[in-house]
Amino acid sequence: MKSRGTSLLVTMLGMAFAGCGVLFAAVAIAATGRNSIIAFLVAAAGILVVAGGLAYAAHRVGRGLGVLTKEAEGIRRLDLAGTPPTPGGAAEVDALADAMGGMKSALRLFSVYVPRDLVRKLMAEGAEAKLGGERRRLTVMFSDVQGFTTIAERMDPEELMHITSTYFQALTDTLLEQHATIDKYIGDAIMAIWNAPKRDLAHAMHGCRGALHAKHLTLQLEQDFAARGWPRLHTRFGVHSGDAVVGNVGSSDRMAYTAIGSMVNLASRLEGMNKMYGTQILVSESTRIGAGSGFVFRPVDLVLAKGAQDPLEVHELVGLSVASGPKEAALVADPALVARLPAWGEAIRRFRAGQFDRATEALREAGDPEHDPLIAAYAARIARYPDGPPRDWSPVTKLDSK
Repeated sequence: MKSRGTSLLVTMLGMAFAGCGVLFAAVAIAATGRNSIIAFLVAAAGILVVAGGLAYAAHRVGRGLGVLTKEAEGIRRLDLAGTPPTPGGAAEVDALADAMGGMKSALRLFSVYVPRDLVRKLMAEGAEAKLGGERRRLTVMFSDVQGFTTIAERMDPEELMHITSTYFQALTDTLLEQHATIDKYIGDAIMAIWNAPKRDLAHAMHGCRGALHAKHLTLQLEQDFAARGWPRLHTRFGVHSGDAVVGNVGSSDRMAYTAIGSMVNLASRLEGMNKMYGTQILVSESTRIGAGSGFVFRPVDLVLAKGAQDPLEVHELVGLSVASGPKEAALVADPALVARLPAWGEAIRRFRAGQFDRATEALREAGDPEHDPLIAAYAARIARYPDGPPRDWSPVTKLDSK
């Protein structure tokens, strides 16, 4: 059982009684009339003893409270590592330290389900825990693992849980380093947002950087998992920027901080479109514009999503145009692909104009369809119309499913 300091009340009462005893002795000496000077000295000594004892007790208590004040400040910052030290000085202070340790343990358990980083950002923004939200321009990213359902059906549930937890931990850490807020985990998918709750004027740029870092990480994880005998979790990403409502949804006793709106659904659809083109990161035109000139993009298609009125320009995020440091060298776009981008742009323009013969010529210069699935996809489209596009043909790809 943990030893406790002496009760502060008992200590102070003991000091007071001792002082009173000395004072009574001084009074008794003075009453005999033998030596008033001795009586004065005895009384003065008693007062000094009491004062010194109380000062010592106050120092010990103050030191203990100072330790606990630092712990309380750490808890306010959600720094929940370790247990509070036993400051000593008084049983009351030790009891307070025990209570604070229990509170940290409870908050550590709670923070597993509510991300600390999200709570810190909400606190910094002065957000209140109430239902409702605000309209804000965001960048949203969805990730998804290729063929995860088939992988899951073939694996033991406990082993699958271990593998996905390892995958999610690494991917989450990478996205948080790139200023993302993890909105939720959906099966094998992650939804991440930028510019909420913390303001981020460069949210499109950070979203694209986050997607590139995440892609690089997952390619490394594929190699690492294969070496362990685990399945490769090939991951695809969709990124879109637009207006959404962000805030707390749910009920008064159970809320979730999230973003809702059609732009969120569109980001999810972009991720799914990767299957059509053999790409790994697809972004919208609004994200491309907002990200700035630090990236290399490749135009992919004009897509009309189900329920939408206007087609969406879709791009492949190829990589960074220039690395800002050694850690980003692997994220720079392949120079050979960049050199072929003018030919690819010409092929896209000719295709959209319905000039299939000239589009085919440009495709030959743009790359090898055996090594570039996007080129192969366009070659297959053109091959469906050997006599050229029909009169009612449109370059816009219509998506029949959400």
